[in-house]
Amino acid sequence: MKKTKSIFKNKIFIISVCSVAIIALIFAIILHFIFNGKIKAVETISLKRITSVQDISLTGHRGLSSQAPENTLPAFELAAKNGLTAVEFDIQLTKDNVWILSHDTTLNRMTDSRGKIADSTYFDLAGCTVDNGANIEKYQNLKMPSLDDALDCCLENGLSPMIEIKTFNSTGIKKLVDSIKSHGLESSCQVISFNHDAIDAVRDADSEIKTVYLVTKLDDEHLQQCLDHPDIGVSFKADRKNNSAAVIKKLLNNDTELYCWVVDDKDTLQYYYKAGVRNFVTNRIIP
Repeated sequence: MKKTKSIFKNKIFIISVCSVAIIALIFAIILHFIFNGKIKAVETISLKRITSVQDISLTGHRGLSSQAPENTLPAFELAAKNGLTAVEFDIQLTKDNVWILSHDTTLNRMTDSRGKIADSTYFDLAGCTVDNGANIEKYQNLKMPSLDDALDCCLENGLSPMIEIKTFNSTGIKKLVDSIKSHGLESSCQVISFNHDAIDAVRDADSEIKTVYLVTKLDDEHLQQCLDHPDIGVSFKADRKNNSAAVIKKLLNNDTELYCWVVDDKDTLQYYYKAGVRNFVTNRIIP
């Protein structure tokens, strides 16, 4: 009898372990689709249908990323065709110190390859194909552009670049500044980063290039840091709870140039416009 009970308990234990394993597997699959799922196109919104004001400036977030894969030349070209005059994009350094366009430090989410960009050479990345993003089916054999590719595209399409530094070193900063200057974009581009050291490095290399500090939450520490440097612009997240109109007013009173990201709906745009913001980074709003 005791032996039967023992066997029964063992079976229950095995079933319980299997159940936990199955639940964990299902959870992992769900997370995979949440974080690595295919990006769908989102309909654009005309600014003219939101408001009649004339003093709003729009910057395409990673290009017109609601209509073409983010951080690619087609996204930039579509931004220009839809009336945008500026695009924001992210840059990462390769193993051989070439700037490549990517928001992520890895290739996993947006390409058919895997691994860290910092562990790959520019030649390695030439073999990668972008296989994710809005309307990806329209863009076969799409490649990750280099910084120079992106700046060439901006010049050809009349776009002002807003360049976000993700990772950097001294060699990379020199190459970034050299590329900006060789394209004659010193006075029309902006370099932005969450890393204040990156901002300082660009300013040290060329004080003519406009810099903007990225901030997710304008808490007391970050707000004071921004107030201490009124000559550096501030781009803050569209988060009414942490970045309220009262906080925005302090920065405006300090003559800080402000940008708000990412603004994709009428209510958010109108809220921050009323607070005094005029520059918006967006995935889908077009002039």
